Amino acid sequence: MNIENRFQQIAQSGFSSPDGDTFIAKLHGERQRRHQKKVGFFNGFAAAAFVAVFGLASFSQLTDDPTVYGSTDLYAMEVMDVETEDYVYDLADYLVSSSEDIWETISFLDEIQFEPVLAMYNGGTP
Repeated sequence: MNIENRFQQIAQSGFSSPDGDTFIAKLHGERQRRHQKKVGFFNGFAAAAFVAVFGLASFSQLTDDPTVYGSTDLYAMEVMDVETEDYVYDLADYLVSSSEDIWETISFLDEIQFEPVLAMYNGGTP
């Protein structure tokens, strides 16, 4: 008898069948969420690998060797080609003509050992 009462309670309860459309929508949403999570993980891993490789390549370019940083300095006139020598003379002329303090400019040219300035100090001999 106890079982019959239980069946009657179940039959009287408002049990309704699940809505198929809602179930499918929730299932699809869950699949999308999991897929996005997986794609996000792979994208994050790829970005971290890219940053690590790029960082390692950049780090290997760093150096404390002063010749690397000074490689763009002016070379002695004997090793410069004609175009470079003309450029250096034009640059020196521009610095002198546009300078507000001519003595500071001449001091700068002396520091970089610009040949005409050295010749001026040595009495005409380079």
